[in-house]
Amino acid sequence: MNERWREAVRTVQGVQSKYKRLVKAIASDIESSALGSGARLPPQREVAADLEISVQTVTNAYKELERQGLIRCEVGRGSFVAARVTETMSNYMLDTAERSVVDFSIARIIHTPEHDAMWRKVCASLATLDDQPWIRAIRPIAGFEHHRQAGVQWLASLNMPANPDTLLVTNGAAHGIFLALASTVGPGDTVLCENLTDHGVIGSANVLGFTLKGLEIDEHGIRPEHFEEMCDSERVSALVCTPTLNNPTVALMPDSRRRAIARIAERYGVYVIEDDVYGALPAKAQTPISSLIPELSFYCTSMTKSVLSGLRTGYLTMPRRLALRAESVLRVSSWMATSPVAEIATRWIMDGTAQRLVEIQRERLAARQAVVRDLLGAYVLGSHPQALSVWLRVPDYWQADRITRELRNRDIAVTSPDPFLVRGAERPNAVRLCVGAEVSETAFRAAVETMREVYGQYPHVHDFS
Repeated sequence: MNERWREAVRTVQGVQSKYKRLVKAIASDIESSALGSGARLPPQREVAADLEISVQTVTNAYKELERQGLIRCEVGRGSFVAARVTETMSNYMLDTAERSVVDFSIARIIHTPEHDAMWRKVCASLATLDDQPWIRAIRPIAGFEHHRQAGVQWLASLNMPANPDTLLVTNGAAHGIFLALASTVGPGDTVLCENLTDHGVIGSANVLGFTLKGLEIDEHGIRPEHFEEMCDSERVSALVCTPTLNNPTVALMPDSRRRAIARIAERYGVYVIEDDVYGALPAKAQTPISSLIPELSFYCTSMTKSVLSGLRTGYLTMPRRLALRAESVLRVSSWMATSPVAEIATRWIMDGTAQRLVEIQRERLAARQAVVRDLLGAYVLGSHPQALSVWLRVPDYWQADRITRELRNRDIAVTSPDPFLVRGAERPNAVRLCVGAEVSETAFRAAVETMREVYGQYPHVHDFS
């Protein structure tokens, strides 16, 4: 047993708590990487016997570590050091722009001169107003009434009926998904998702302490049969899913499957948390699962993946009975969404600018998607003319991490499957290529041609990098 743990409980004095000292000692080992990500902690009874303290003391310590997101406790398997997703993301996606690198690692829209022109126009318009209450606002927590009304109008264009009373303005979609999860699940609860999912969901599991389990997927998304099997075999609190242009597989779930998922969720009383951040991109609006079972669903979208990357205004709808709870979580997590940004989103929704920018995006994405299809079509596993990314198979003679390194050596950044893998899911030999890189169309095509060249070569026999 770790000597630091023994020393921590042996030196407790006065009113000090043994379990808190043990928490501090274990946390220190995790922070210093003496206990690495995924490391299994000793069984609680073993720790108690070795340190000559009660099992309850060790149990309390492990619970506190789990609450802090430092470990995860799995019934029947043990306790493990939680992966620290936010610290490892830079290994997969560039956190800062590098001028020499064509960055295909970040899912973002294609920025155009029209975006700049529309931004300058709205800023100039705001500058002429004497009364701008949104720059002084600290309430209402849910967002200004006219901001929520604009959100209702935007969601209507996505086939999602909404009511201002059950809609919150958020700081983007990731914020909305976190609010929904924090409103419905707690430590130890089971939450399902695609076995390849957005890394933000995996990070939320680490922070909130719930158990995340992946569902089998195919080219159309979640397999309803596996969802039903999981609901039938264990107690499931929620399903988090991205039916429209899943990240990273780009799967687009057909209407019949959405209805099947809704029926299963309703039968078992499972909350559906639907991430529709890409919902505005397809020319044909889909049927949100949330529109089929509104009293069991949270629906979230935002402007960042369709209108303007920096316009971090999102909208979250929720079941009426959970509206007060979700608003309370919003209050403690960020007080209220940034209202000056929400004002710009509102103006763009109401005057048609938002829709115009979406149409421009569809055209530009289709052109770049066509280039990828033309040059790498034999390797495409998942794509869509209006998607921000492409899911590419890696040739059998390469591995995803090796080809990612080789491309990085050639100043091209793509993303391996690792940040999207739910624990226990099979690792596909694939990479994600995001088409929104801020480069000219000529540079974009040249980079994809380089990728085709690398795909066609066999790797070095020795790879010491």
